[in-house]
Amino acid sequence: MASNFRITAHQSKVNLYLDLMGEFDGSSAMELINILKEHSSRIKNVIINTSGLNLIHPFGLDVLQKECLSNKSLHELRFIGKHGNIMEPHEGDSIWY
Repeated sequence: MASNFRITAHQSKVNLYLDLMGEFDGSSAMELINILKEHSSRIKNVIINTSGLNLIHPFGLDVLQKECLSNKSLHELRFIGKHGNIMEPHEGDSIWY
């Protein structure tokens, strides 16, 4: 995992807010996925703020997007912030930089 990656969480009755900070790589993607799976049965609205990310590795992005597209419980995520449009999973998208 990127040594400077961090996730902070805030929860209300109906929403889970996750703030991503630092460098997003494959291990960071798995950390995020595990948190999302842990909360997916209890919270339907998950808002993920990407503004705190300073580097997104293509492999980490690919891991996240493939897992989100293959897992129905992760289809309703909302990505916001500076990198929200990049991290939002889209069916059939290829990741090229």
